[in-house]
Amino acid sequence: MKLDLSGLLRDRFVRGTFFVTAANFGGALFNFLVHPILTRRLSIQAYGDFQALLSFVTILGVLATVINTTLIKEFSALVAARAGEFGALRRRAVKRFSLLGLAIFVLIVFFAGPLNILFHISKSAILVIASVSFLYSFPLSVNRAALSAKQDFFALALSNFLDPFFRILFVILFVVVWQLGLIGAAWAIALNGLVGWLYAFRQVKKLALPPPAVDFEPRLRRFWRYSLMVLWFTVLAQFSYNFDMLFVKSVFSPEEAGLYGALLTVGRIIYFVGGAVPIVMFPVVAKLGQDCRRRHAVLVKSLALMAALSLPVYFVMFRWPELVLRIVVGAKYLSMAPYLPAFGLVMLALSLVSVLSSYFLALARRRSLLILTGAVILEIILLGAFHGSLMQVITSLGASFAAAAVALLCLAFVEYRADRRLSESKVMSF
Repeated sequence: MKLDLSGLLRDRFVRGTFFVTAANFGGALFNFLVHPILTRRLSIQAYGDFQALLSFVTILGVLATVINTTLIKEFSALVAARAGEFGALRRRAVKRFSLLGLAIFVLIVFFAGPLNILFHISKSAILVIASVSFLYSFPLSVNRAALSAKQDFFALALSNFLDPFFRILFVILFVVVWQLGLIGAAWAIALNGLVGWLYAFRQVKKLALPPPAVDFEPRLRRFWRYSLMVLWFTVLAQFSYNFDMLFVKSVFSPEEAGLYGALLTVGRIIYFVGGAVPIVMFPVVAKLGQDCRRRHAVLVKSLALMAALSLPVYFVMFRWPELVLRIVVGAKYLSMAPYLPAFGLVMLALSLVSVLSSYFLALARRRSLLILTGAVILEIILLGAFHGSLMQVITSLGASFAAAAVALLCLAFVEYRADRRLSESKVMSF
């Protein structure tokens, strides 16, 4: 069968996936280059502190993700038919959520002491420094939602790329050149999104959206119901992605936590490589709405793209784990080579869960959230019962993610069969 390359390039979904994948791949490369620098410049214990800090900021960033996902769905509905209302809503959201970011920053400053004790963080200032990012991350999420809804995937991809690019630039400046150590790494987290924020703001301004009707006043209250669903989903997703590092940091020794942090750094390459697929898929599925045939085709295409991107990376890790560890994080972490193939399978399962759960979230299907909730509960139970070694931690994660992936696949198949029966019944009645 002849491959129609020109047809693929004309496909907006494939083209958007290419742009976002290329930016994500470049961003992932820069994100992972940060870790080889830090593993060589920081002690194993300090690197464990950095990984715990990164997980903490990511978990709190759930709110920014909720805002982004909720507004993508709402903006996608407004962008074509009511562009003026889209622009007014965006401006109001930027103002309101900037205040939310300020409130979170103040709370972290107030509770920094107890949080440092909880996560055994050696330098008390790094939580406060890294939390500076919340002052601009929420309006940034609003503007990226606007770009996604407009399906301006090139601008979205470049905005996303700027964050890791400047993170590694600041790491080189603060950790290598000025030798500020863990404090410098915290400043790199705090400042890495500033340029992306400025760029996204400029790109949204260039859209030149028309003014709304005179009597229109944008309100965010009507979006809270879906926002709660997105919050539920995002908390579950971020918990699954970050809880293991915080758990290991709390239960294992600082050296073991640092080694596990290096394993996370390498294994998550699989997840990052395919991370563009659900980003591009979400606004497309949300816009298709009740068009069952086309949205199922988009899901199949998304799963195929995820496999094409992730499986070759896993093969390299499975075949040459020591070489991959040596290149990415350095020779002092080679003791984690026996764990890498198993952890790569965990990341493959998590990537599959990411695509399927994003698909159901775009359709506001609550049954998928019940599945994810069950998987998180299973993860907590398994980690609580089996954590005598790092391999037991990895096995527990793999079991919970695999169970979620299988359950979501079954739900997708059941929905497909139901939609097909409905379509057949409409044809017969006609």
